[in-house]
Amino acid sequence: MTPILFFVGFASILSQVVLLREMVVSFHGSELIALASLSAWMIWTAAGAMLGRRGDAEAESLALWLVPLGLLVPATAFLARGARLLLGATPGAFVPFGRQIVFALLAVAPVALLFGFLFVRAARRAAARGSAFASSYGIESWGGVAGGIVSALLLSAGAPALGTLLLLGSAAVLAASLSARLSVAARLLVRAAGAALFALVLFGGNGIDRATTRWNFPGLVESRDSPYGRITLTERENQIVLFESGALAFDTESVDAEMLVHPALLQRDRFERILLIGGSASGAAREARKHRPASLVVVETDPVLPEMAARRFPPDLRFAPEREGERLVVADGRRAVRGSRREFDAILVDMPEPESGAANRFYTREFFLDCASALRPGGLLAFRLPSAEQLRTPLLERRNGSVHRALASAFENVVVLPGEVDLYLASDAALEAEPAVLERRLEARNVETRLVNGAWIRYLYGNDRFASTNRTLQESRAPENRDGRPICYSFTILLWLSRFHRPIAGAGPPSAVWLLLLVPIFALLLVALGGSRRLADPALVAVAGFAGIVVEFAVLLRFQTSSGVLYRDIGLLLAGFMAGLAVSPALGRRAARARGGMRLLLLALALHAALTVLFFRAGGARSPIPSFAWLFLGGTLVGAVFCSAAERARASGGALYAADLIGGGAGAIAGTLILLPLLGQNAAVLSAAGLVLLALYLDR
Repeated sequence: MTPILFFVGFASILSQVVLLREMVVSFHGSELIALASLSAWMIWTAAGAMLGRRGDAEAESLALWLVPLGLLVPATAFLARGARLLLGATPGAFVPFGRQIVFALLAVAPVALLFGFLFVRAARRAAARGSAFASSYGIESWGGVAGGIVSALLLSAGAPALGTLLLLGSAAVLAASLSARLSVAARLLVRAAGAALFALVLFGGNGIDRATTRWNFPGLVESRDSPYGRITLTERENQIVLFESGALAFDTESVDAEMLVHPALLQRDRFERILLIGGSASGAAREARKHRPASLVVVETDPVLPEMAARRFPPDLRFAPEREGERLVVADGRRAVRGSRREFDAILVDMPEPESGAANRFYTREFFLDCASALRPGGLLAFRLPSAEQLRTPLLERRNGSVHRALASAFENVVVLPGEVDLYLASDAALEAEPAVLERRLEARNVETRLVNGAWIRYLYGNDRFASTNRTLQESRAPENRDGRPICYSFTILLWLSRFHRPIAGAGPPSAVWLLLLVPIFALLLVALGGSRRLADPALVAVAGFAGIVVEFAVLLRFQTSSGVLYRDIGLLLAGFMAGLAVSPALGRRAARARGGMRLLLLALALHAALTVLFFRAGGARSPIPSFAWLFLGGTLVGAVFCSAAERARASGGALYAADLIGGGAGAIAGTLILLPLLGQNAAVLSAAGLVLLALYLDR
């Protein structure tokens, strides 16, 4: 049973990583869909585990189940790519949110059910031959470790998603042909199916990938995967449009680059040294070059973007260093700023809206403080933030207010130029607000533009919204957006949801005070469950899974904020947690045999969650090795709780496995959408620790 258990863990993690990216791309880059899909995956896997408890595990060949598994894995990818067509979506328009959620819940159901069913079936078969359920859990986790590492390597290599899943499917089908229970004819048929899948990868992989990508991107020119997302380029009637993970990034007819660069660089008579974060392909670098600085450094995080632009974009749009002092650097933008001291006269940030943890890190107090240190006296920071020119909802004002407060804590002078997208200017010196001065500078530099001119500048500073917007933002009481409490991310997610349900725009995230009401509710639930020994252990396992995922996500978010390379190293970090799960059976068995062993495990898990605060303060999450070690320790304790409960056999292994997955799914949703953005990382992990301590009541 060991090979099947290992393969289930390997294939589950690898297909999860790839399929979740497909879902995000299909629905225009929303992380909410990734979360919904991940939670649905865990819930359906739990349901499959419960189904696996039924029937005679010895009366069937488990290897044969690999055939439908091998076919369902790539079929789910095809389904995800065809989502918009199946839902009748208008090209370029959002699919109604309810349909997105229903599709995400149903699309992953067959393959997730089968993974859960296969694991429990194989574990039961192993148990009938004398192997403990906890040992099967460890073997599956080792498969997950391998799947996490392979997914990281494939992402780093830019391996195509569809080809990866087709190859995985063919491996599963060919493995099924090794079953001794197959007749000769059946074995030949299975091998033919596996060979056909392999042939699709070998001879038609690129063609199938391009054809299915065109379902969502008519006029496709090129699409490539990178560790940071999927870059897709389309062209129609000489207009080039670039998408990042399915979301529109920019197009060649846009004047957004002008609206960022020129109002900012007209603030001083001359900017000698300019740092541009992003913008190598959007035209921002081209516009900055028109001001003839002595030095222009452009930093891009994703190496695929400038490489693709160099091959596909017209010469007048792409940025290629041509003059002395011009450089294109592939690195994390925050690291580039953090490594500079009084080096630049202007920093222009051309990054996406803070609707993900990766983007939010360019709108926090800590980033703004780093920018202030990197600027020379009188230097300028400029960036844009989506807004609304006419009606600004309370939620939008709070989101933008949280960024404004963070910016004002780092710079003495802040001015916001309002529009559909607000332009934020910040400096330690006074900012020029006289349109005539800015207009004279524009004329003196003889800058050629399509939008920015004297009349536009006068309107920008002279309309009545200029004073009212700046006054409203200065008076905002929204919490400051920080690395440790990314509240802006929560606001932006709610703004995205308000596109589908307008009343949300008039509200905001729930106050943290409301979360206190959950404490007595949880306490009453514990009292009810504590009366049943049959339900107590699954509840303990679910709480451990919940707390483990919250701490894991907090470490991943802090690592992303500090290093900016989460997507490159996420396979390694997830492998750390899975490796902890893999080695946990030995600890779990010892705890089950020791008096009070489960209580000691729960106390250790609560202590690990609480000490995560000190781990953050010590800077442990800034590099992958300490983060790997901390996640390994957390995974070991979470897995040991599961294995100890399985050894005590007060509930079936399948029920415990289902409880573990349900707790993890709930932790993924609550941690990402509520605890981490609303309470902050420190309070979130402390809440997880408190939850585990409350669960001690169940171990009686």
